[in-house]
Amino acid sequence: MEWTRHNGRRKATSLPYRLLEALLYSSVFISFCGFALTVETYLLAGLPVSWTMAVFVFLATLFTYNLSSVQSILRRPCQQINKNNPAWGQRHKRELAILGLVSIGAAVAAYFWSGIEINLWFLLHLAVISVGYTVPVLYKRQRVKPLRSVPLLKVFLIAYVWAVVTAMFPLLDAGMEVWQPETLWLFLRRFLFILALALLFDIRDYAYDRDTNTLTFPGWIGVRNTKLISLTLLLLYVLLLISSEGGEVLWALVASAVGAALIVWYSSASRPRIYFAILADGAMLLHAGLVCVTMALVG
Repeated sequence: MEWTRHNGRRKATSLPYRLLEALLYSSVFISFCGFALTVETYLLAGLPVSWTMAVFVFLATLFTYNLSSVQSILRRPCQQINKNNPAWGQRHKRELAILGLVSIGAAVAAYFWSGIEINLWFLLHLAVISVGYTVPVLYKRQRVKPLRSVPLLKVFLIAYVWAVVTAMFPLLDAGMEVWQPETLWLFLRRFLFILALALLFDIRDYAYDRDTNTLTFPGWIGVRNTKLISLTLLLLYVLLLISSEGGEVLWALVASAVGAALIVWYSSASRPRIYFAILADGAMLLHAGLVCVTMALVG
């Protein structure tokens, strides 16, 4: 889920494994999770699904998660790519940069020519956060660190942007207002769910962040307490569900929260990165999938 993802290490050469690497570390998988959550929002709100908006979210997510490769190639277009680098993203940095540029171009085209009803200024504040999260900026000729380096901030930025994009965007595009109770309620629910998952990536990066003196929740209060915070957030999420949903949809959402809680419970800093890439991100896909299947079955 983190926007500057640590890419997988080379462990196998079989075709299925290489395809899995490409799916995960090109950020296509996480982008599809955003697509699915967007569709879910329309279903929960009882609105017709805008596939254009869902595709827009997919493309924007794909660009954001490949932004570090785009920045690297644009800054040093003639750099040598080490094809023996164990990190998948480093071996395919140029391809990821192309993928990122194509996706942002397609996202811009979708916004302006497909009738997406999202205020441009509202959209731009998210773009500033997303770019500032990854890309260092110059201020008064001094290099300012990206937002992800601000102590304890990155998980809240991730949760905020994901909640706005996958929960608010569909509702705003359908004509609802930001301050409507239904919009804010769904935003809050999504924020809590994503924040609980985002903390897992602090756990994943515990050793790296400790070595680079980056203060995160696991470095501040320990891995165990970070997991307890994540589980508490999921409990608050379930309480909000009980007060705002009912019937089979409620059970589907609660089941997704239980699945996420199990992923949190069994997480540790020693888990392989693919655990987080598949399961922590996949919890979002489970969340959307259970709702979509349930609503299809109950009509």
